[in-house]
Amino acid sequence: MTQFSDLDLARKTLLEEDHALVIVKDGELLFTSRETSIRPIYRAVKELGEALKGASVADKVIGKAAALFCTLAQVKSVYAVLISEIAIETLLAAGIELEYQKSCPYILNRSRDGMCPVEKLAVDVEDGRILLEKVGKFLGDIQEG
Repeated sequence: MTQFSDLDLARKTLLEEDHALVIVKDGELLFTSRETSIRPIYRAVKELGEALKGASVADKVIGKAAALFCTLAQVKSVYAVLISEIAIETLLAAGIELEYQKSCPYILNRSRDGMCPVEKLAVDVEDGRILLEKVGKFLGDIQEG
């Protein structure tokens, strides 16, 4: 019998069950979402915190923000269908195992005429905790004041 890695299981679940995000640890599905955007990985990091350490993440699209969240959560491996070049650099610099189908200079916004707003938020940020707060405000989860 072939031993599947957590990343294999995350990738298979992502692709076969049409999820946007799948997180696996020790052979167990920790988190899945079909919702696109940064919200699912943001929620996973906020809700699961330390439990993500050593997990494997499969995500349809990974920009710098998602990469910083993976680094903050200390995941061990990441699979992406599409990943930005800065996200590749961020993950590899953190020593996170990485597999992906396609890379691009940056993640586009929904209308495909510019950079994704969350990718813009992440451009000058190197600390995942600071970015978590910025993305929280962007998503309306954290009220300013």
